[in-house]
Amino acid sequence: MEFGILLSLIENSKPRLLLSLVLAGVVFLLLSPASLEFRLLAAWDTGVLCFLILVGLMMIGANHQQTRHCAQRQEIDHLAVFILVVFIAFASLFVIAAVLAKHKDSFTPEVGLSIVAIICSWLLMQTTFVLHYAAFYYRKHSFAPKAEYIGGLDFSSGEPPDYLDFMYFTFTLGMTSQTSDTALVSSAMRRLALGHTVMSFFFYSVILTLTISIISGLI
Repeated sequence: MEFGILLSLIENSKPRLLLSLVLAGVVFLLLSPASLEFRLLAAWDTGVLCFLILVGLMMIGANHQQTRHCAQRQEIDHLAVFILVVFIAFASLFVIAAVLAKHKDSFTPEVGLSIVAIICSWLLMQTTFVLHYAAFYYRKHSFAPKAEYIGGLDFSSGEPPDYLDFMYFTFTLGMTSQTSDTALVSSAMRRLALGHTVMSFFFYSVILTLTISIISGLI
């Protein structure tokens, strides 16, 4: 029974997000004696790390059948969660920028948490795209009922992809703006990859600005 509840938390997007938000809220309340900036950053880092750990537990060891099952199971509500998480990840960078502007003259605990928050925000966005690529790939084809799923990516292996395959594709595209040995074979998937690349570019631009701000404050 307990294992079933844990598995449900790991596989479903809404419980994962809810648990992460609850844990972040608990951390925010427990650190009430600290400054508001410290509490916000600590809560953000905790919530994102919780989300990433839950997603990682789902992905590690999942074969292509389990990946397909999880991707199709969360397809119904995944788009809303995807948009929400990406928006929050971008918004967090502006909060981090405000904190760094206030603590630019010294390396305070808030600056340390800001560095962790930048890394967490980047990992959150890329991981969310991993989930979205998987859900998009394994969507059921409404115009071709006999087809098992839509697809749209060719991993050149001849085998259905699992979560680690989608992770390889997503992080390669997110870090280099190139698809390496994976081919985009549908216009819908190419549009999704275009959006991912553009978002990653702006994300990197903001991260570069924040990094320069941190370094200049330490010199």
